[in-house]
Amino acid sequence: MEEIPNDYIIAEGPAGLRQVLEDLYAKTTSDPVFATEEHFVLYQLGNQKSLIKVDTGKTPFDFWHYDLLGRPATAPVKETLKQFMFEKWGVTE
Repeated sequence: MEEIPNDYIIAEGPAGLRQVLEDLYAKTTSDPVFATEEHFVLYQLGNQKSLIKVDTGKTPFDFWHYDLLGRPATAPVKETLKQFMFEKWGVTE
């Protein structure tokens, strides 16, 4: 397992994750240096905690998901990422 970074953005539930993604998207479109940095999101929903790495240097963004209990990504996480990717870049997978 990779070491959990100290610098991460907290997202509570699907709505919080969506807001974090929107904020990252807005910042990367106006700040090319920010776009090349690694961004980490600590996603929380109930007792689920996942670390999501967002590679904003790629278009469309590239995501890496690691659940802190070793579970696969949940349906709400997958659906939030899928909707975001479709709305921004027309990507369906």
